[in-house]
Amino acid sequence: EDGNHGECRPRAHEFIDDGVPFIRAADMSTGVVDFEHAGKINNEARSRIRKGIGLPNDILLSHKGTVGKIAVAPASSPDFVCSPQTTFWRSLNRDLLDQRYLRFYMDSEPFQRQLRNLMGQTDMAPYVSLTDQRSLRLVVPEIAQQRAIAEVLGALDDKIAANVRVADKATELAWASFFRAAANGETRQLSAYTSLMTRGGAPSYVDRGLAVLNQKCIRHQRVSLDQARLTDPVKVRADRLLVKDDVLINSTGVGTLGRVARWVHETEATVDSHITIVRFNESLVDPVCAGFALLAQQPLIESMAEGSTGQTELRKSLLEGLVIGLPPLATQRRIGRSLSDLAELEAQKLTENAQ
Repeated sequence: EDGNHGECRPRAHEFIDDGVPFIRAADMSTGVVDFEHAGKINNEARSRIRKGIGLPNDILLSHKGTVGKIAVAPASSPDFVCSPQTTFWRSLNRDLLDQRYLRFYMDSEPFQRQLRNLMGQTDMAPYVSLTDQRSLRLVVPEIAQQRAIAEVLGALDDKIAANVRVADKATELAWASFFRAAANGETRQLSAYTSLMTRGGAPSYVDRGLAVLNQKCIRHQRVSLDQARLTDPVKVRADRLLVKDDVLINSTGVGTLGRVARWVHETEATVDSHITIVRFNESLVDPVCAGFALLAQQPLIESMAEGSTGQTELRKSLLEGLVIGLPPLATQRRIGRSLSDLAELEAQKLTENAQ
């Protein structure tokens, strides 16, 4: 069953900071439903909802726009609802179809291939309707074999969950280290510390080429390549090729403007015109430490948007005047190494999960 469309769908003013999670495809990136960062709706919106009311252990499938993401609602899940772009799958007879086996089969290539074939049947954005989903075919062995398969693959799930815990702990330790060191630091405008601040270009997309990041790639102060596309590297200016420890800031649009992330990947990449690249002058600051200082300003950056609804922009001059706080340079150099190590540990664990 998918989420409510039309008049029952939550309105913009019904989203609040603490309410019932409203799950979108973006909340399904790790294979486990991300309730913490999902949008939340108030009780009035929840009372109208008649479809897509999730339960613990449901399997969620993204079926519109980004098709094929799979995520599980843990046994400890709160009350939640699916958006119209997501569907929950639920076995009604666990003696015929094991829920854990179902999840692993939905992640398999045969199942994903069926989705790809169906989503190409429309000229609109990729989409697999509920009717089309019900036509999908499953391989269903005897229940004992299903449970045995789920048992083996479940061990991998445990490893993924452990990696997430390590990544989160690394992030927590990094922030504690930074804030402790920055407590007695000084503040200056961002432009005093940078060697480059520029928007990306308007890419020409190709089938093979250089990865180009867009706004969807920046979320929760991390960069994901899942939504990246490809562009011709010959047409990309040299200064727009990303360098490790660059900071990327979403600079246009509604909902994503102001998101900040550090570039820690080894992949060669650039950004499109919706993202600003901030590169620090390493003779003046430690780029890792300065990057954390800029990440800490994300709430303020998100409030700096200008323009009318749907046309919001983040002007370069506003970013240049942004004040950030940093400890003395010697302290930056010292903690920068540990911050970098913790960030690499976080990236390593999340990369393992993606593989």
